[in-house]
Amino acid sequence: MNPLRALFLSLSRMPPALMLLVIVGLAVVVTMMVTGKMSESEKTFEARKAELEQKANAKGKVVYTVKDIPEGQTIPSDALEEREIEQNKIPADAITSASLAAGRVAKYGISTGQIVSQHDLAPQGISLGFEAKLKEGMRAITFGVDNNSGVAGFVNPDSHVDVICMVGSGADIKAHPVLSDVEVIAVGQIYQKAPGQTTAVPASSVTVTLTPEDSLKLIKAMSVGKLYLTLRNDKDHTPVATVDITSMFAKPAAAPKADIAALPPPSALPPPPLPGAPDSGAGLPGAGMPAAPPPPPPLHEIEIWSGSKKDVLSVPKG
Repeated sequence: MNPLRALFLSLSRMPPALMLLVIVGLAVVVTMMVTGKMSESEKTFEARKAELEQKANAKGKVVYTVKDIPEGQTIPSDALEEREIEQNKIPADAITSASLAAGRVAKYGISTGQIVSQHDLAPQGISLGFEAKLKEGMRAITFGVDNNSGVAGFVNPDSHVDVICMVGSGADIKAHPVLSDVEVIAVGQIYQKAPGQTTAVPASSVTVTLTPEDSLKLIKAMSVGKLYLTLRNDKDHTPVATVDITSMFAKPAAAPKADIAALPPPSALPPPPLPGAPDSGAGLPGAGMPAAPPPPPPLHEIEIWSGSKKDVLSVPKG
């Protein structure tokens, strides 16, 4: 028999008061069950809503660049910064920690303010080579430095320097900048800065990148004077006035010009001698004239008497 039908038959046999009480009780139970079910559904809905809102507002960590990183350059740690942004704005392959990108090689150029992603980095263990550090049209040139002229080893790959040339000595010593804001691409045999490096690395040479014209200026300065480096702040690219090395040397005195006004006019000059004629001193007055012989020294006269006869003998004096 149907349970619901059996319930109604049982209620019909009850006294009216008891039947009313049972009906009210059943209504209360059903109401409580429906209310509980609705409350449970509402709680599930609110929890799901809160979860979705939390995901929408959740933030994740990404790595930004704070300065331009050229293609092929090792990424220094001071060029990276970690930031938190909304989770839904984070690229799928974004780098989430600066330590994962520092020391890696940039596969492509990375601009300031860009999120660093996996596709921006060259595969580990693959080097793009020293030539990749040279921009198109630039040249690499190496010159010697010592502990003093090389800023005590604090010049590193990717540093920017001014090149000062010193010539002369004593009171004639001169020192002037010959190149401004030059990029250093290697120090000794090292062309990649070690991540987190905090100590100086002294070296006997540095390699810089220059235009072909500036390369010639540097070679001339290397051949005539001593070169010194002055290290720049990594954000300072203000040019300084430079000079050509040849301007640091005194120019030779010009030979005195002949006073044309002091020469006699052509009409006052004697005619040139005929061909085959002896040189009689033609030309300017006094030119070609033989010097007169000096006069003979005076003679000393000696008188010689023989009886009443006198003879005079002349002999040179002295």
